[in-house]
Amino acid sequence: MPLQTHLFRRGATYYFRAKVPVDLQAYMGKVEEKFSLKTKDPAEARSLARQASADFDRRCALLRDEIQGRQSKGAPRLLDDAAIQELCMLWRHQALAGDEETRMEGEFEDELDEHHAQRMETRDGLRETLRRNDLAAVEPALQTFLFLNGIEVHGDAAQQRKLRYRFLQTITEVHDQQLARDAGDVVWTPETPVQPTSPLVAGPNSPNPHQRPQSAKGLSFEEAFADWQRFDPNRPQRTVDDVTLAIREFRALTGYHTLEQVQRIDVIRYRDSLSEKGRQPKTLDKKLSFICALYNVAINNGKLSYNPAARVPIPKSKGAGRVPLDTDDLKRLFGSPLYTQGKRLGRSTAEAGVWLPLMALYLGCRVEELAQLHIDDIEKIDGIWCLLITDLNDNADAPEKRLKNTDSRRRLPIHPVLIEAGLLRYHAQLKRQGEKRLFPTLKPDRYGRYSSGFSKAFMSYLRKTLAITDRRKDFHSLRHTFRDACREAGLDEELSDALMGHSGGQKMGRRYGSGFTLKRLHAAIQQVAYPELVITPIVPE
Repeated sequence: MPLQTHLFRRGATYYFRAKVPVDLQAYMGKVEEKFSLKTKDPAEARSLARQASADFDRRCALLRDEIQGRQSKGAPRLLDDAAIQELCMLWRHQALAGDEETRMEGEFEDELDEHHAQRMETRDGLRETLRRNDLAAVEPALQTFLFLNGIEVHGDAAQQRKLRYRFLQTITEVHDQQLARDAGDVVWTPETPVQPTSPLVAGPNSPNPHQRPQSAKGLSFEEAFADWQRFDPNRPQRTVDDVTLAIREFRALTGYHTLEQVQRIDVIRYRDSLSEKGRQPKTLDKKLSFICALYNVAINNGKLSYNPAARVPIPKSKGAGRVPLDTDDLKRLFGSPLYTQGKRLGRSTAEAGVWLPLMALYLGCRVEELAQLHIDDIEKIDGIWCLLITDLNDNADAPEKRLKNTDSRRRLPIHPVLIEAGLLRYHAQLKRQGEKRLFPTLKPDRYGRYSSGFSKAFMSYLRKTLAITDRRKDFHSLRHTFRDACREAGLDEELSDALMGHSGGQKMGRRYGSGFTLKRLHAAIQQVAYPELVITPIVPE
């Protein structure tokens, strides 16, 4: 059966795709609207595509109304030489300032070479365009620049042609300046024109393109946040609190009350202020994604047509991420009094403080996957003892569980070292006592996470008692250690991903079939070993 209009499938996932009307392409900066519907169900995809199509049509209509409204304001003003010069100065400033931002964030050598080659190719194309006087080629870039800066210009055919010619010259010159920067030359970014010397805007009530909008009329942050919440009412409370904090920080920095007041430079200022406070690139990316999400929901609801927070570059991390625990670290941890003398991290962590690190090492699980386990999540299937990593509860009265994503759901054969250490005996004891959860002393925090208290106690033990002070090493490092053990055992990437609950990326072949059999996973998990490590039984026979 052929797919309906605007709906197509890539692998097993359905996408929405629609051509941007020709008259709006310059203003939207693209020729096609395309995004994932995040579903593999055909019926649901058709419903979502119809909704997305209606939203897209509404946004196009809203944008046309906005363009017509701008064009109808006031009497047309003549586009003179001073105005043309000022527009080119503004574009030069924005292009070189953006280039400077990227360079200050730092790039790897191969990235520098790649970007230099791209600039060379673009510069050569611009020179050829200039030689042929192909002014139509620059029109989309010019119209996008004018629209994003809120500028309306009017003039006769000669002045319009002169503007396109000067604009093409400026773009070509700026590419030469960027190439000079590539060669190590100092090229200063010119100051932005603060006060216009000519009437660029048609009409006395139109916004000044060089002045920050001051009006508080428009879509308030409170209304945008409420729309964002309604878009997905089942978001975790932690996410809601994080978004609330990001909005509060952003408003404190800018002083704005509405989304229409925000310009791209404001989002960059927010990013830089976070960076100056020592926030890591991952945190910067998350907080900016929250601001971007507000705009995306507003655009989808037809309330706005432009997102100034879209694709704001994030500086690359200067240091390495998490690293595995090495053999000395593992001996220090699993040879410590926690495992050899029956010590515990604390009353609230109890047995979880002993079992969670060991299970992470031999099963490769995330900390919350283990901390939230129910008694019924250990089960014998086809003669194989398994751990059921799932957020689906057969019992409606059972506490809620959460996973990172649907790919995290899996049946995981229990490693023989864990069985020898007494995991099944520990499970049987709790079952006889009528416990519902595998680690009953762990209590959920305000966000519903059972691992919070354990994580704090474990990190204190790791840093202070064991003196493992490398900041790149934490509980999640055990998951990295498991991954290395999979490689040492000769397990292929797809099999390792299945054990660890990874999605497997964009590889097409992994989207077909139902995955590995339990027998194959059982054979694989038994190959994971740490030859130099000796584990003392935790629950003796």
